[in-house]
Amino acid sequence: MNKLFEFETTQFDFDLINHVKNLRKEHGFTKDELSLKMGVAKSFVGNVESATQRHKYSTRHITLLAKAFGYKNIGELLNFPTPQYDRIKVTVVQTYNEAGTKVLKSEVVKIVEIK
Repeated sequence: MNKLFEFETTQFDFDLINHVKNLRKEHGFTKDELSLKMGVAKSFVGNVESATQRHKYSTRHITLLAKAFGYKNIGELLNFPTPQYDRIKVTVVQTYNEAGTKVLKSEVVKIVEIK
């Protein structure tokens, strides 16, 4: 079973979340492990990475993330391209198990600038 939904955000927040997710995987951290390394609630990173949640990283979290990954300065954490847009609308397709109780896969299918 698939469900389609849309949400609005800033491209910076969207790109930062995806960048941190990739770093987390490269470092071999689970979502819970990164949350604990940051000193926040165990479920925090999972909530931020979930397309259905409105959680995002704040400026405080950027410092905690940089420390968790062992960076000497915040610039190393933010080493990704400058976003092209300010605000965007993201369309996501989520695939659920047969019972419709668990997300098996989330895929971004469209990103559109909000003018």
